[in-house]
Amino acid sequence: MSTDTERVDVLGRTFQKISIDDSIYFAPVAIDDREEDRLAAQHDIFSRLLGDRLITRKIPLADPRRVLDCGYGSGDWCVQFAEEYEESEVTGVDIFPLHVADQPENLTLCGYNLNDRLRDPDVFQARAYDLVHSRFLCPGIKSNRWPSYIGDIKLLLKPGGWLQMVEYYPLIQSDSGRLTEQAAVRRWWLAYESSMRRLNRDPRIGRRLQQMMAEKGYRDVQVEIERLPIGGWQSANGTSADPVKSSIGRDAVTMMSDLLESLGLWPFTANLGWTAAQYDDLMSEIRSELQNEDLKLYIDIFDQMDGVYPKRDVRLAQVVLDSGTTPRSSMNIPAIMLDATYRLNFREL
Repeated sequence: MSTDTERVDVLGRTFQKISIDDSIYFAPVAIDDREEDRLAAQHDIFSRLLGDRLITRKIPLADPRRVLDCGYGSGDWCVQFAEEYEESEVTGVDIFPLHVADQPENLTLCGYNLNDRLRDPDVFQARAYDLVHSRFLCPGIKSNRWPSYIGDIKLLLKPGGWLQMVEYYPLIQSDSGRLTEQAAVRRWWLAYESSMRRLNRDPRIGRRLQQMMAEKGYRDVQVEIERLPIGGWQSANGTSADPVKSSIGRDAVTMMSDLLESLGLWPFTANLGWTAAQYDDLMSEIRSELQNEDLKLYIDIFDQMDGVYPKRDVRLAQVVLDSGTTPRSSMNIPAIMLDATYRLNFREL
C-alpha cells in the first residue's frame, strides 16, 4: 500500500515524486489543476459515449455489492458509482492516493502500485468483487506486467463477476484522408511511442489484450468499433448528422489537446531530451490541427463486452467494437484497427 503524496514540479506541472523517481507513472497527477480538469472532461466524454452510463449497457449489474476501481485518478468514476449504488462497497486504488471532496461513505480510497501483485489483504479480497473497473492505465502499467495484472483481477472476481477495462492510445486519424505523416499529431505519436518503449511501456497494449485474455482462459472475443470525433465536423455538411456525437466531438477538442500535452510532457523533455520550447512549439501545432475541422480527426474506441454461456468454470469475454459497423471476429480485424481505445468487460462464470 502506498501513502506517498510528495510532489515535484516539472515545467509548471505537478507530478508525483516517487512515480518519476521509480519510473512508475509519467503524467501529472490529479492534484495538478489542469490535470484535474482534463480528467473530469475525459470522464464526462466517455460516459456520454456510453449513453450517460458508467459501464456498458451489456453488463447486467443490477445489485453490485462490492466494486473495485483500479487507477481512480481524480475519483470521478468511483465517486459517481458509489453515489448511484448506495448499497455497494466501492474501493478505489491509485498510485497517487488522492482524497476527494465529499467522499461518499461507501467509498474507500487508498494508494497502491498496480505493477505489484494484487495480493495485499489490507486492500484486496479474493473472489469478492461483482465488478472491477480499470481505465487508462497504459502509461502506468509496465509492458510485462499486463498478463499477470489481468490474471490477478480474475482471482479477485466473484463467480459471475465482471471486469471492465478501458484502454486507448491517442493515434489520431483523419476521416478526410488529409492528415499527412508530417502532421504534428503524427510526429507527436512517433516520439511518444519511442519514449514509452524506452520506459518499458506499451502504448499499443490494446491490440495485445485479446491474446492475453485467451491465455488467461477468456474465450469467444468479438469486437465493434466506435469513433470519437475530434470537433463537430460530423454535422458540418448537414447530412447524416449525429447531434450527440457532434456535441461530444466539440468537447473532445480541448480534452484531446490536454491529453496529448499531459502524456508527452515528461517523456519528451526528460526522456527524449526535448527542450520546453520545442515541446511547446509542437503542442501549438497540434492545437491548430485539432481545431481544423477539414481534417475530420477522430480516434477509435474499442468496447469489449460480456458473453454468457451456461457452463461451469468457463471464463469468457467478448470484445465489441461499436462504430455502427457489422460485428466481426476480432481474429479477422486488421492490426491497424486494434490500435485505439479498448474497453474490456470480462464475465467470470
